[in-house]
Amino acid sequence: MKLRNKFLPAMLMLGVVAFSSCDKQENESFQPEMEQGKISHILVDSAEVTSYNFSGSQLSQINHFDEESGNLESFEKYERDSKGKLLKSSVFAGGNKSLLSEQTFTYESNGQLSKSNMAYYNGSKLEYSAYATYEYNTQNKLEKKSVYEGSDADNKGKLKSYTLYEVLPNGNYTQEKQYVIDDNNDAKLFSTTTYSYDANVNPFNELAEPGVASSPNNMVAASTVVHNTKKTYKYSYSYTYDERGYPLTQTVVSPNGKRQTYRYLYSN
Repeated sequence: MKLRNKFLPAMLMLGVVAFSSCDKQENESFQPEMEQGKISHILVDSAEVTSYNFSGSQLSQINHFDEESGNLESFEKYERDSKGKLLKSSVFAGGNKSLLSEQTFTYESNGQLSKSNMAYYNGSKLEYSAYATYEYNTQNKLEKKSVYEGSDADNKGKLKSYTLYEVLPNGNYTQEKQYVIDDNNDAKLFSTTTYSYDANVNPFNELAEPGVASSPNNMVAASTVVHNTKKTYKYSYSYTYDERGYPLTQTVVSPNGKRQTYRYLYSN
């Protein structure tokens, strides 16, 4: 749930897609109108770790808090066009409000995402830049994401990785194969991840940024094989639900056996 900016360049190098009011006082004083049923807060035990701000039906900001101190660690802001299409997402530090990263999105005439540009900052200095291109199947589901290091200004970025996705007819993504480009410009299969789901509503699916393989149902298991080490990492997820089928709690069991339970609060 927490965002660590220093890890982002390394994540981009591997093509990893991870499942992200300037301070807490301002956030609490600004309560935009939300549609009924929108996710509003995530808690661990009684501590708030994430909150969501909406402008009408559109997500406008996500806030991440330190579980122990309650301090705002970072926040993400979203800029959209008049039709609600996401144009830019920016991540800021919670303390000094400095810009940590930003991502801009470019679309085809049919509305499909074609490219995203990413920039990561250390203070006011640009530390790392990358961009990604996207390919979709005939059902408009993400099929391939390619990540390049550098700027796309002259289309001279260096391909670092790509990920292939398999999706079921119901829209749930069941497998990701991640390939990393080695020093000889050869693509090597780095990892294979398989997913399974329940039949209930994933409240984060409609909030996902473009280019993210988000599924309409809740994940119950994920298994990643890292091929060069031949190690397998397994996660399990269990839920309790309200009468609508929305999750009230999610319990995550990590590969080392650690168990963590998150509680979801909604705008209604």
